[in-house]
Amino acid sequence: MSTVVVTGIAGSLGRRVARLLVARPEVDRLVGFDSVPEPALPPGAEYRRCDLAGVGDVGEQLAAASEGADGIVHLAWRVPSHRRPSPAERQRVAEDNHRCLRRVLDAASSARPASLVHLSSATVYGAWPDNPVPLAESAPLRPNPGAAFAVGKAEAERMVAEVAGQLPEVAVTILRPVVTLGSAAPGIHAALGGNSGPRSGDEGAARRVQYLHVDDLAEAVVAAWSTRLRGAYNVTPDAGVPEATARSLAGGIARVSVPPRLVGPLWAIGWSLGGRGVPAEAQPYALHPWAVAGDRLWAAGWTAHYSSEEALVAADLRSRWDDLPPPRRQRYTLVGATATAAALGGAAISLTRGRRRGGR
Repeated sequence: MSTVVVTGIAGSLGRRVARLLVARPEVDRLVGFDSVPEPALPPGAEYRRCDLAGVGDVGEQLAAASEGADGIVHLAWRVPSHRRPSPAERQRVAEDNHRCLRRVLDAASSARPASLVHLSSATVYGAWPDNPVPLAESAPLRPNPGAAFAVGKAEAERMVAEVAGQLPEVAVTILRPVVTLGSAAPGIHAALGGNSGPRSGDEGAARRVQYLHVDDLAEAVVAAWSTRLRGAYNVTPDAGVPEATARSLAGGIARVSVPPRLVGPLWAIGWSLGGRGVPAEAQPYALHPWAVAGDRLWAAGWTAHYSSEEALVAADLRSRWDDLPPPRRQRYTLVGATATAAALGGAAISLTRGRRRGGR
């Protein structure tokens, strides 16, 4: 019989992991940590409301719960609360995430559980024009510098690897999932699939994109714990689908073709107004290849129930664009076009002024 400690248990993924763990006969105790009040957890799960990045004795609380535990599963990860966070907020979120992770690693160093599972992201490889397709776990980690989410995850992996070298008796697993869909609040990572905004004609249509259903990710997390996997594992259901296929399945504004110069500004405006675009710092992930190889985890026995296409359809990320009456669709189109024209016009004026100043 075993005890498992899960951080971030109140999130969409955490709740799914909790349901799977309490259903396993070898788990007699599940202790979950998160900072929200009264999450909907399955019967039998113990909940500790605690901000692991906060002040006070939170580290001691985690260490006490982890004492004698068979496994620690670290899912907790914060993202900025605004779509356009200030540099100060980005810095604060990054510090919170790494402080929380440090406390998890301290607890693992003290408790020496049989298994430690850390949730990372395939974004740590970065999205670059020269990326091999697919990317194996041996590929270097080179997240795009402006992508705070990816940069933070890469630094977290470095921290985990450093401690793993000091705990040879602990099976330390790092999971690198691709774009994960199916939760009520997909967040910034859902924008990285490149199907949440307009595109320029057939540009990038053949690029492979991968989607993972959150239910399958939950099973991968539990499998990593139960089979004591060691090292890094990409988590993807398959080799992905062409971007053109994904955009067709996503529907709505993803099928709109615009001039190349408008793509970036429209993505940024769409993200700021309603989360249906791509933030500027993450746009390389919607442009360049970063498909990963899943062979290593498949060989370990994990299989997905949803393909990339099925995960995209099941997530139902469509806006209600296709369902809107024509007059309202036209009004929204005009608003978006006006905002984009204003942004581009402002940029053009600034550029012209800059040229004039440079010519004096």
